[in-house]
Amino acid sequence: MYLRVVILIVLSYIRYSNQNIDNCERMESTDVIIVGAGLTGMTLARNLAQKGIKFIILEARDRVGGRIHSIKKEDGAVVEMGATWFFPHFNNLFKLLKQIKVDLEGQFMKGYTMYESDKKIPARKVYSSGDDDMFRVKGGTSQIIEKLYENIERDQVLLKQKVTEIRKSSEGMEVISNGQIFKSRRVVTTVPQQLLANSVKFSPALSSDVMGILKNTHTWMGDSVKGAVTYKTPFWKENNLSGALYSNVGPFVQMYDQSSSDGKGFALVGFLDGSISHLSLQER
Repeated sequence: MYLRVVILIVLSYIRYSNQNIDNCERMESTDVIIVGAGLTGMTLARNLAQKGIKFIILEARDRVGGRIHSIKKEDGAVVEMGATWFFPHFNNLFKLLKQIKVDLEGQFMKGYTMYESDKKIPARKVYSSGDDDMFRVKGGTSQIIEKLYENIERDQVLLKQKVTEIRKSSEGMEVISNGQIFKSRRVVTTVPQQLLANSVKFSPALSSDVMGILKNTHTWMGDSVKGAVTYKTPFWKENNLSGALYSNVGPFVQMYDQSSSDGKGFALVGFLDGSISHLSLQER
């Protein structure tokens, strides 16, 4: 009797699951489905477009860019809430910037930088001539995404698409998102590994070794908290300060000048102490 009940429950679950799948809207098939419209996903899309390979991008957010997120404030300042700096050893990225005609500019570091080690000790000031190997994307890091987007048809990028399942079928690959089934020959995921492992079901299931790697792969800068303050004038430059700060006290532990390239917006942007993440929006 117990075995019969279990079998009935399992069969009912299978019928229910298949019914849910059957109720999904089946979309037109494509060559490649890209999960994520960040820098990697958008770059891959550009490369596929150049080769004439059909694709679509499924992006969970309501915007492209992923962890690249430049925000233009009402006062004209462009602040980076995501990836910000370029360094000389980024060889592949440098090649891409040249191809899509995106320019770099030096991170402003001329003047005195503040170092704060303890609340009880006055901050030290160290002068720099401004020669540094830190660079920023002129006009904001989102310029990279916008340039890549220019080479992609808008209907190939589907926003607000939260992928919940990726499965292999007899005809290729299927991706389920928002009650729709998208079909393709290949699927490329570009989201952080931990997010992928914890939010997407795979069928057939990935091996325990692969899942272990995904779940234990650190997301670079994934635990960072950024903050920005905009100003009418760059008072730090007027006082021979670089705008840079390194502090053990907080709430900012690092901070840098982020004045706009056109000289019309002024801001200081940096990383906040990790404890800030536990505060409410009002407390922040």
